[in-house]
Amino acid sequence: MRLLKLFLPLSVILLSGCVATQQDVLQVQSQMDNLSETISSMQKNQAELAVKMEDLSRDLNASSESMKDISSQMTKLSEQLDNLDNAMNKRVNAIGQTIKKQQESVENALLPSRIYNEAYAAFQKDNFDEAITGFKQYLVDYPGGELTEGAYYFLGESLYLKTEWAQAAWSYASMLEKFPKSGRIAAARLKYAQCLLKMPAPKTDEAVKYLKSVVRDYPTSPEAETAKAQLAKYAPEKKDASRTSSKKAAKTGQSSGAKKTSK
Repeated sequence: MRLLKLFLPLSVILLSGCVATQQDVLQVQSQMDNLSETISSMQKNQAELAVKMEDLSRDLNASSESMKDISSQMTKLSEQLDNLDNAMNKRVNAIGQTIKKQQESVENALLPSRIYNEAYAAFQKDNFDEAITGFKQYLVDYPGGELTEGAYYFLGESLYLKTEWAQAAWSYASMLEKFPKSGRIAAARLKYAQCLLKMPAPKTDEAVKYLKSVVRDYPTSPEAETAKAQLAKYAPEKKDASRTSSKKAAKTGQSSGAKKTSK
């Protein structure tokens, strides 16, 4: 548009029959020179702008590549974090399972003692039904457990106190058979004999045998004193009969001797 404005006066001058003066020609020439300089300056600026645009494009490309590298690194880092998270989760789960198994192992190890102790606590409170249930459970679940001897004995005690003589006798007999070196042998023998004597059909002979074994094997024990009292009650007939037989034999011998002498 600016060039059109410059050329238009020149055209008018030429068309007007070259009437323009030398001053006008110089003025036009000056304007043309200014225009040329302006165009050159614009071209230079355009070239510089092109260079800057190339630099900017190169920088943008470099930035784009850097962003790609950063994005790739972030992706790798995210994958590493995911892998680490998965590994940590697996580790935590493994530790949790180990702890759970250890807890179960401890609970299983403590369970027999808990069953026994709860049954014994019920026995001490005279809750014999609960005690019987607990001791039976222990014997069924842990027949070879460390507390089996006590379970048999206190099961027998609980049944004895409930006057269930036959079952109590079985429990005492089981303890005597399985634990012949127990420290409760004297007590178990005495209670077993007493159960036999209290049954609807008393087994007196076997009871007397066990009472005598208590007196013989544990003469200084409290059980021996009780056994002696029981023997005095249930064995005197046999003792008196033995004395009667001896007296009869002596009298018979004396009579025979007298007869022979008389003869």
